[in-house]
Amino acid sequence: MANLRKQKDALVAYFKAGCKPEGQMRLGLEVEHFVTHTDQSPVDFEEIGRVMQALQQSEDVPVMQDGVFVGFYNDAYSVSLEPACQLEVSIWPQDNVPQLMSVYELFCERLRRVLAPMEMRAYALGYHPSRRAASLPLIPKKRYEVMDRYFQKRGHHGVNMMRATASTQVSVDYFSEQDFVRKYRVACLITPLLALLTDNAPIYEGEANHAYSVRTSIWNDVDADRCGIPPVLMDPDFGFETYADYVLQKPLVVSRHGQRTEGVGRKSAFEVYPSAISREEIEHVLSMFFFDVRLKNYIEIRVGDAMPAAFIAGYVEMLRAIFSSPAAQEGVLRHYADATVEAIEAAKLGVCRNGYGAQVYGRRAEDEIAWLLAQAKSRIPTPEGRRRLEPLVALAARKTTIRELKCYEF
Repeated sequence: MANLRKQKDALVAYFKAGCKPEGQMRLGLEVEHFVTHTDQSPVDFEEIGRVMQALQQSEDVPVMQDGVFVGFYNDAYSVSLEPACQLEVSIWPQDNVPQLMSVYELFCERLRRVLAPMEMRAYALGYHPSRRAASLPLIPKKRYEVMDRYFQKRGHHGVNMMRATASTQVSVDYFSEQDFVRKYRVACLITPLLALLTDNAPIYEGEANHAYSVRTSIWNDVDADRCGIPPVLMDPDFGFETYADYVLQKPLVVSRHGQRTEGVGRKSAFEVYPSAISREEIEHVLSMFFFDVRLKNYIEIRVGDAMPAAFIAGYVEMLRAIFSSPAAQEGVLRHYADATVEAIEAAKLGVCRNGYGAQVYGRRAEDEIAWLLAQAKSRIPTPEGRRRLEPLVALAARKTTIRELKCYEF
């Protein structure tokens, strides 16, 4: 087991290097978009490639894989593709919500200008606006081909997840291992509430959808080894090493050595890689796990649906308020002191079935969402910040969801 020890040490060192200096917490944002023709028919890989080339400007750096253009980056963000041509913008960490949203809104305006003459449009929705998942082809990337085959043997919704879902992901800094543990547990505990607050899938498999949080339901049935809540979350010794030990010994599915990608099935990273695991290989291993909350060299909160910018701003403001306040985090931990991993998963299922009427750790979801929003609002120091939160507060007060508003604009 000497090699496993070396690999765990390498991952722990990577996580420790991700600790930011104590102080102001930065925020990152990723939003996935569906791009279609104006009649809502999907675009193909060649067409989305032309969209990205039109988006790219002289100062942007192109990204090539196997000689194929797959995206670009600049000083503010990167643009890339998800498995079935979902267009993702990843905004580098910013000091505050206005800066983050300014970058995102400038990107959206740039995207609108590019799509209009092509007779295309983009959607920020949790599920594809017009098509069944099985009808959406994957982009020609070996990683996705291997994952697609593997997931079809693990759960019932891998096809839906890869081809027809889109998310809003928010990343937050951690300052130490102790700070990571507290923030990570808090993020996992509130995932059922976040799933309901960001529920935005008015269409499912080409039909009007009336179910809550379908994207969360889909992710719950993809692959138990790498989705949902890590089973080690509430272990007394949970921390960097526990997380590293888990991801190193679960099936890796896909390995990457430099530019070479291959399927490895149920072999673990510990079995696939030699004792010396490089930074690039570490980042690949971490990217092959899709927990609701994921550890890289930051904490990535992945449970939100893609949604319009006004709701993204409120969502990010709420998360900033909670995760920049140790007192708010301790309050969440006290409020849900007896919650287990099983209780979190049960709360997620309850929200998917019953929405605001669900039981979340023995309390009604509507009351818990109101409590969480109140915790956030009390820690937002400016009127502008509290105004950004208002779209979510209004939803909760009416016990409704973004999905029910049918907001297709991004």
